[in-house]
Amino acid sequence: MQDELERRIDQLEEIIFKLEEKIALLESDVRLHLKRYLIACPVCHKEFDLLVNHYSIGLFDNLVHVKCPHCNKSMPVVDQENGGVRLVID
Repeated sequence: MQDELERRIDQLEEIIFKLEEKIALLESDVRLHLKRYLIACPVCHKEFDLLVNHYSIGLFDNLVHVKCPHCNKSMPVVDQENGGVRLVID
């Protein structure tokens, strides 16, 4: 009976280690995807999230603008081929 319990505990520990590896991989993927929407303001150089701080303006140019939550600088953003976005700094 004790041998079977020890074997079962070893099996459960293996499963836990595999799950921990999968969780670490998922966490790194999530961080990678979220990082593409973080950007530093060109004025105050503080980093902020584009998804939280965007607002849409303009009917004809279809630009999306973001406003820095720290210094309130308004900047247009455009999408990139890799699914990310970048600020238009002109």
